[in-house]
Amino acid sequence: MKLIGFFIFCAVQIFAQSNISVLKGVVINGESHEPIPHSVVRILDTDIYSTSNSMGYFELKNGFPNSFFIEVSSLGYKKEKIKIDSSNIRNHLMVHLYPLPLEMPAVVVTGTHSHSKFDELHELANVLKGKDLQRDLGLSLASTLKNETGLAIRSMGPAPARPVIRGLGGDRIIISEDGTKNNDLSATSPDHAVTIEPFTIDRVEVIRGPKILKSGTSTFGGVVNIVREDIPQNQFESISGTAGIFGETANNGFLAAAIVKAPISFLNFRVELSKRKADNLTTPLKELNNSNIEALNYSTGLSYVNNKLRIGLSLREFELDYGVPGGFVGAHPFGVNISMFKRSIHTEFNYNLKHNIISQLNLKINRTFYRHKEYEFGNRIGAEFGIRNLEAALEVETDHLFLFEEGSFGLSFENKDFNIGGFVFTPPTIMNNLSSFFHQTIQGERLSVEIGGRISHSVFTPRRVTQSAKEEYIKKRSFLTYSAAISLLLEFGKSSSIGINISRSSRIPTIEELYSEGPHLAAYSYEVGNPKLETEKGIGTEIFYYYKRPNLFFNMNLFYNHIDSYIIPRNTGKINSASLLPIYQTTSVNARLTGIETQFEYSFLKNFSVALSNSYTKGFLADSNSPLPAIPPYKGLLTIKYSNDFATIGVMFEGTSSQKLVDEFEEPTSGYLIINTFFQYSINMAAHIHSLSLNVDNITNRVYRNHLSRVKSIMPEAKRNFRLTYRFYF
Repeated sequence: MKLIGFFIFCAVQIFAQSNISVLKGVVINGESHEPIPHSVVRILDTDIYSTSNSMGYFELKNGFPNSFFIEVSSLGYKKEKIKIDSSNIRNHLMVHLYPLPLEMPAVVVTGTHSHSKFDELHELANVLKGKDLQRDLGLSLASTLKNETGLAIRSMGPAPARPVIRGLGGDRIIISEDGTKNNDLSATSPDHAVTIEPFTIDRVEVIRGPKILKSGTSTFGGVVNIVREDIPQNQFESISGTAGIFGETANNGFLAAAIVKAPISFLNFRVELSKRKADNLTTPLKELNNSNIEALNYSTGLSYVNNKLRIGLSLREFELDYGVPGGFVGAHPFGVNISMFKRSIHTEFNYNLKHNIISQLNLKINRTFYRHKEYEFGNRIGAEFGIRNLEAALEVETDHLFLFEEGSFGLSFENKDFNIGGFVFTPPTIMNNLSSFFHQTIQGERLSVEIGGRISHSVFTPRRVTQSAKEEYIKKRSFLTYSAAISLLLEFGKSSSIGINISRSSRIPTIEELYSEGPHLAAYSYEVGNPKLETEKGIGTEIFYYYKRPNLFFNMNLFYNHIDSYIIPRNTGKINSASLLPIYQTTSVNARLTGIETQFEYSFLKNFSVALSNSYTKGFLADSNSPLPAIPPYKGLLTIKYSNDFATIGVMFEGTSSQKLVDEFEEPTSGYLIINTFFQYSINMAAHIHSLSLNVDNITNRVYRNHLSRVKSIMPEAKRNFRLTYRFYF
């Protein structure tokens, strides 16, 4: 309460200043809240202008008209035009500039450099950044993204939560950091957590369409790319950074974090540290036992940047201890505790050739060590996993290659050494993958084309036969796959665009899907793989429409995916006699998924806006027309908010329908409607920027259940929850 009172006092002091003849303010990045130096602040139709200093501050003196506009601009940012009344000039004007969706030749962000019409539409509909990102920050990456259109959450308690896109989860959804795949085991089982701390994220991109094929072969899901810039992308001019805290009441959760960026001679240095701790989650009914979490996250990065070259190195370590609840059918009565550790060493080399055809060379090498232990009651190890992973990718960026405006092509290599211990009988396996890919765009006056392709060869080599496996089944497997996609976008005037995306998708089985045989205690299942699995193959079609005006945005997507040999672990309804766990058999079926997504946002009365989003996916077995398991129900979000230069306040209505289209041994769930509110406030004071965000989730303390939660049978989602986020930018 003291912290909130402090901010209210500061706000009163700022708003009380009026009737002055000097206009002072600060220009900040609307996404990162960092100051923007050397911005030009100009009074339109006059010769009066100023530039911001190294901390983003500017000052304009006498000579103002009675009413005037100022224009604020900076290279690489969208211009901002603001109306000022000279009879009541605010002495602490805060101007937010937002980056243009383009990158300069010597700067490559997340491995892309294009500025196509597809990128502009992607920026509107599929990027979470700035104030919206701070407002939605949660305990995990999945909870942070839960309000994004088309996304749902697969969970087994608060910590092991992972995004699901259009009904697809697992490794059909690639999670990457700064364009490099995040290597953990979260895609393999619902009890495995994602090793990412969301508080220190700059922005999140959900990538779809042909660009997916730069990262993987499955075109139906998507890529969730986390942007942090662990390796600094630009030359730092001065020391800057951010520090902050996060707290929530439903689990007595608390986090503290800090990021510092500094120039050291001719090098750029970045360091990050965060610590999170949360108790058991409390629901409207009672506490969800063994759902606590504790995490430590730290990283450091170094880079050298000039007009032609950027080279850098980063080290990140992530430690995570959390509980998986018990008490439901097949579960350990007291739950299971999991301890994770991940170390990633990442290097980048980017060279700008400034050539007519080949514009830039990008080389990325990433080395990851991952360890994962699962403890039964009494601190006995029930399962242990270890991964040593090496990835390398060489990308060649092109400019005006034949008919193509811009794009890239390249090669990637991955070596994964997968080791298993405890009572899990999946054999240790080495996986090697070699892939080639390309992505290109054609920019016409009204018609734009985007294409992508990927050819991949993977070899799985089990190192030994486990004691419980049948020797004739455990053998070397190799897979050769190819995927391709094309998107067409036709513009109608300056406001409307309609497009179609057609793709041929493929996906190879994972090590666990091929070779698992034995109990997986934390997942509360006896898992049986299928060494005879073949490659998933499918054809997908998507039709999309965009309408964009200054005060109105509308987007609609219709999709249909048909997948042959769709791989899923299905509950057989049987119990393993030795472990008393339900048996999940990995099978392949023919499947089809259809759905619709819409986004609508309208601004009115200058400071008010209303936004509505809808997501609905249906999944069926193509042969029997029976429902696929783990398909989320319809979800809708209605948001009404008021915002000005300093504050944003709003209310959000979140609801789902019931889900009765379920697999044979899957539980149906009822629909729900919950109400959330949020308040955000930013001020500049003493040459620093302060940002405060307060959210109240589930105001009415409604009992509701997430259909994709494995623990929904014993406990609903969180009770009324207050979330407070404070950030200090310097």
